[in-house]
Amino acid sequence: MAQPAWQDPVLLPVDTAPVPEYGSGSLCDLLPTLVAGQGVPGFTAAIPELAPADRNCVFLIDGLGWEQIKAHPDEAPFLYSLLPTSRGGTGRPVTAGFPATTATSLASVGTGLPPGEHGLPGYTARNPETGELMNQLRWKPWTSPKAWQPYPTVFSLAEAAGVRTAQVSAPAFEQTPLTKVALSGGSFLGRLSGEERMDVAAERLAAGDRSLVYTYYSEVDGKGHRFGVDSDAWRGQLMYVDGLARRLAEQLPPRSALYITADHGMIDIPFDERSRIDFDEDWELRAGVA
Repeated sequence: MAQPAWQDPVLLPVDTAPVPEYGSGSLCDLLPTLVAGQGVPGFTAAIPELAPADRNCVFLIDGLGWEQIKAHPDEAPFLYSLLPTSRGGTGRPVTAGFPATTATSLASVGTGLPPGEHGLPGYTARNPETGELMNQLRWKPWTSPKAWQPYPTVFSLAEAAGVRTAQVSAPAFEQTPLTKVALSGGSFLGRLSGEERMDVAAERLAAGDRSLVYTYYSEVDGKGHRFGVDSDAWRGQLMYVDGLARRLAEQLPPRSALYITADHGMIDIPFDERSRIDFDEDWELRAGVA
């Protein structure tokens, strides 16, 4: 008997899903590679094609994956120009870890560790002491951050080794537990507008003979979650962040490198039974799971 058409996706080969390239080309390998090139002890260059630089800046755009840039050359002409498909582009993708969600990925970026090591394994995780489900992005219900993530961040180790380190982000993120366990170390400089963040990031990059600067923008992700990645609101944010990236690149001081990355990508899922699986409605998926 022929199978219903909606079952076809389960017949796809399992190797069609990308596998995180831990140790050679994942988010957790980026900062260790950069600081290894700056002479910070204890780190190796896991991504060997990244040339060492005295001054490194990482601009993380929340929710903007490689495929989104490829699909929107008109809205993101600067970012698209960095892709190898564009003339002169030399960029290449790195893989997010699993699961590809913000709290997990930011912890991998900041600690240089994969999710199974740094202890933030998802958007929610069961607290083994209380049995409660903890939201690891918003850190609710409260528990000791160090109990979840006890390892030092790459930023703190680089700062201790004499690298001038700074994080430039929204002021609201300065005291969050996620910032403390994943991204702490060096100076935190809170700026409201994206333009201010780019300008301050460039200034801090030039302030040290060896420097490591991290800056972050969240609203591409925000508009994608609220309106979808094919919406006018999302496209507007993509155009805006493309201008921010260009603004930062044009201010880079000598002996510096800029790395533009993301914590995950995003796709729109149609509202139909063939495309969406509701975990709460499937007893087999729920079995044995808190």
